[in-house]
Amino acid sequence: MKIFLAALGSRGDNEPFRALALEAASAGHEVYFAHTRDIPFSPDAVYTEIELPGSMEAIVATQGLSMVKALANYSRVMKPLMEGIYRETTRQIRALKPDVVVYHPKILTAATAAHSVGAIAVLAEMAPMVTPTSEFPAAGLPTWLPSRYNHASYRLIQAGVNALGSPGVALAKELGVIRSEHDISLVPVSPTLVARPADWPDYAAITGWWAIPDHGEIDDELAQFLEVGPVLYAGFGSMRDNHGLARADAIVSAARLLGMKTLLVTGWGGLVPTPDHMVSPDVVVRESVPHSLVLPRVDAALHHGGAGTTHAMIRSGTPSVIMPFIADQPWWAARLEEKGVGGPTLSRRTTNPHAIVAAITQARSLSEAIEFAAGEMDHEDGLATALDILEQAEQGVFPFKPA
Repeated sequence: MKIFLAALGSRGDNEPFRALALEAASAGHEVYFAHTRDIPFSPDAVYTEIELPGSMEAIVATQGLSMVKALANYSRVMKPLMEGIYRETTRQIRALKPDVVVYHPKILTAATAAHSVGAIAVLAEMAPMVTPTSEFPAAGLPTWLPSRYNHASYRLIQAGVNALGSPGVALAKELGVIRSEHDISLVPVSPTLVARPADWPDYAAITGWWAIPDHGEIDDELAQFLEVGPVLYAGFGSMRDNHGLARADAIVSAARLLGMKTLLVTGWGGLVPTPDHMVSPDVVVRESVPHSLVLPRVDAALHHGGAGTTHAMIRSGTPSVIMPFIADQPWWAARLEEKGVGGPTLSRRTTNPHAIVAAITQARSLSEAIEFAAGEMDHEDGLATALDILEQAEQGVFPFKPA
């Protein structure tokens, strides 16, 4: 089977696709993985990598996460980037003629391109935001909406797509394709954290998280730092705003009040260490660290609530507190609190060390429930489940979304 994977976004958006590419290629399938340089290319990959134009990191670096700036600069910055990605993804799909196309929700033309060559279009919802349900609101929308609006919230997501000009529909007209929607929806989240809604259609599946073990290493200084605890991990991935310095200072101060050391993981700029942090024996600063090697060695964590980081926290049994920034992050914070495996949500603008202390203390009191959830997740194999569905779909035995 020839599989084309198209990812777009931060590391957290890209890495699940890389994991699925490796799983499928290792099973003997012909795999193509298209992504931007927001994650590095692998010279030893067992699949073929294709570069998509542009960089989400560069955009975040220039305008941060401000919705005001994003809207003001949309025509000049984001629209040209997305149009370039749409064109290149379509060109590659039409040239390669894969059997299956698995794509990120941001690539709005991928389903149309897939149908233009007779391929199966598989949407990978990184959090539930497309397939409607009455059980919870669409990820990315306010979590305080009354539950009676849950199902309707998914129409707001579609309204947002329509506001962008429905590029998938436009491409369908250009290529003479009747269908511009996906055939199957895969949601790579843990069923331990999000049970499959009873009112979902049969073409939608929760597979379990798509992840492979980190192959990075821990340097000697960090390894020694982690040997003697307790240690508080703080990292905000690809998030960036104007509060990184104050946030880092508040977190280190809170850790000291708790009698903990601090590992500051700066990422794309969500944390900005002070000169004191760089020389303090109770603080270590790194740009990034391999989660699977570091999280089992820390005692608690503060993070942004990205899907990948959230799964890594629970899978490692690490008590954590989410300080959400955008998109699906508040949704994940709400899910963990609802399940009793996450501390109280804090605003990303929180600079009161005592508020952080209280939240971390509450999160650590949930250790037993978090360990139980970690044990449940150990029995999940999201990659094997996803690949099995793709193989069934290619054989015509997995249900498709009605035309």
